[in-house]
Amino acid sequence: MKTVNGGLYLLHDGRARSFEEAIVWHGGEAQPARQHFLELEGHQRTA
Repeated sequence: MKTVNGGLYLLHDGRARSFEEAIVWHGGEAQPARQHFLELEGHQRTA
């Protein structure tokens, strides 16, 4: 969700400032998806 000041605050507590941060903060059930994301090349993450 974007706020009035243009900031991006993701996750239930707003600690992630980008989609990449939100993915990296996850663990538990999301661990396999997180690991796959981290193994992608930079241009693949951007896509």
